[in-house]
Amino acid sequence: MATLTARAHLIRERIMGQVRDSGTVPTVAELRTEFGLPDDEMRSALRDLEGAICVAVQDDEHAGSSVFQDEPLADPQPPLGEIVYARPFAAFANHYRVTVDGVQRWFAECAVEACAISGQFPGAEVVVDSVCRQTGMPIRLVGRDGILVDFEPRTLRVHLGYPVREMPHRVVGWCDYNSFFASEDAARQWQDQHPEIHGITRAPEDMAALITESLGKGRLGHDYQPRFSMVNMLRNGPRFGLTRESRSGIPLPDPFWLPTPKMLVEWRRHGLGNFIRVGL
Repeated sequence: MATLTARAHLIRERIMGQVRDSGTVPTVAELRTEFGLPDDEMRSALRDLEGAICVAVQDDEHAGSSVFQDEPLADPQPPLGEIVYARPFAAFANHYRVTVDGVQRWFAECAVEACAISGQFPGAEVVVDSVCRQTGMPIRLVGRDGILVDFEPRTLRVHLGYPVREMPHRVVGWCDYNSFFASEDAARQWQDQHPEIHGITRAPEDMAALITESLGKGRLGHDYQPRFSMVNMLRNGPRFGLTRESRSGIPLPDPFWLPTPKMLVEWRRHGLGNFIRVGL
């Protein structure tokens, strides 16, 4: 498996330091100047960080868009080629407002990451305010150290629109359909109105556990590179929302979450590299 270079780690550290401090990200031009790199080398480093699901660079489809997940934006999304996600943060103001110890200057990239984004601020109380994609009902989550302490409404569901195998085609767009719904019924209503989207719903606690216990506090380190333990995933599959119930009532791995050989080929074909580590 590929390993991120020391320079890529430093670039990520620079990006994450700024976003955790101010809620903003540096421009590619600023990074290029600070690191003294020509544009092609900076773009290559950012592409490697995309392959390691650390950042996402804006694509043609979303560049300058005035909406996100059907919600209007006060300011448009970043232009083509700029950083749009410093995972788990969005680089633009949206309807996943993150407040830390009473201060609001951050935004999550999607509903899945919003469930565990408190892990980015060790020891602090983190509140995420959002809305139901179907009803517009206010939604609030309270977390600490990546663990959900409370959320409203209690019927809250997280909807994921595209299976993991679609990720190579949707490095940016995968988050478009990871949304909050006030209830399973609200999610079902929205799904009926969008038959082209074949998603799943999960409990917010499941998504918080999945992010926190699979990626964990390692995300805080400058030398972070994603590593998934197969034993951990299998042992905690039901708690992480990775399974579905069979007719006999036995939880089985949900294909929605499983990579495929085609996905791995497409991942490399898109120049994303093999930076995701999988071990026992």
